[in-house]
Amino acid sequence: MVLGYADFKQQLKDVGDPLADEVVTQLLDAGQVNTVNEVFRQISTAGSDIPAGAPPVLRDYMESTRQFPSWVTPGDLARTAGFFRRYQGEAATLQATAGLVGTYLSPMGAKTLDSTHVLRQPHRRLSQSTRLFVGMGNDDAFTPHSKLVPTCQKVRLIHAAIRQLHLRSGQWDQARDGMPVSQLYTAGAALVFSIGILDAMENLGYKVTTADAEGFYFAWRIVAHFLGVPDDILPAGYPAGRDLWHAGRPHEWASSPEGIRLTRECIDLYQRYVGVPGAVAAFLRLALGGKYADMMDIPTNAVLDPVAKIGGLLNKVLAATPLYETPPVKKVLGELSNAVQEVSIEAFTHGQETEPQMADRIVSA
Repeated sequence: MVLGYADFKQQLKDVGDPLADEVVTQLLDAGQVNTVNEVFRQISTAGSDIPAGAPPVLRDYMESTRQFPSWVTPGDLARTAGFFRRYQGEAATLQATAGLVGTYLSPMGAKTLDSTHVLRQPHRRLSQSTRLFVGMGNDDAFTPHSKLVPTCQKVRLIHAAIRQLHLRSGQWDQARDGMPVSQLYTAGAALVFSIGILDAMENLGYKVTTADAEGFYFAWRIVAHFLGVPDDILPAGYPAGRDLWHAGRPHEWASSPEGIRLTRECIDLYQRYVGVPGAVAAFLRLALGGKYADMMDIPTNAVLDPVAKIGGLLNKVLAATPLYETPPVKKVLGELSNAVQEVSIEAFTHGQETEPQMADRIVSA
């Protein structure tokens, strides 16, 4: 049965991840976080051998959670591959920008992110955040050689560590805010990065077919599985997933000081690599729409904002050139795509840790 939004929220807001929580509890209590992080560095694909020095509880977790679910079929994966053949670059760019801001538009998500990241290291934080989807379009992403699967396994434990550390801190008001990094947050993030990105593509004028949309949404259902979201939580098909997200978004997205701060940091970082002043903010306004951009105090742009308004009107009335093909938007999209790659490259070349890492304490800014 497909849950309506109210039931979806009620069922998930106080739910953690029992399997990952138990693993992390044992690792934290044994003081083995540094060992875990060293093991993480040595596991690169779904078929990697687990290092001999891995704590037994971590070894059992990594081995028992690396199998693809039974509902993954060749036909579904063919649709996924079709989407990425056509839109891999666009999807990666939008997920690293509009998708991340979409997670900041969740006040509870922004609060959690703000409390657990060192904001003075934006390259590291953003490069780690994008690891989940940077390789989604690769040929081996959904195979036994997948690099995506172990990344999800690691992020799942990191979510559990954040959850446990907040609960242990005595500072988290669970009665008011629900479970930290709850299943509502994780499932909601999967909807942001799938349905939300398809919405952003539509805002930019892309005409994604239903089959391609199904393929992209299916990819995120697989990712959600490896992040610990129970398989019966997200609707099986794109139309139902879209309905759920559109019903929930007006309730889940809102302005918050943490979200505004994280959005500004994201804009400032990418703008360093883009030649047109104010272009990153303008692009986000195009992708998210004015209502949600205003929630994050994303600035307007005297050059691109009129293009968006006129282009959107012409597309509706005259079926004219899609917005993403207009010269100003096309230029910014190309530069922003390069910027997303540069952020990751610079994190590596500056020796910053880009592998997902577990913490043993809450890190403040």
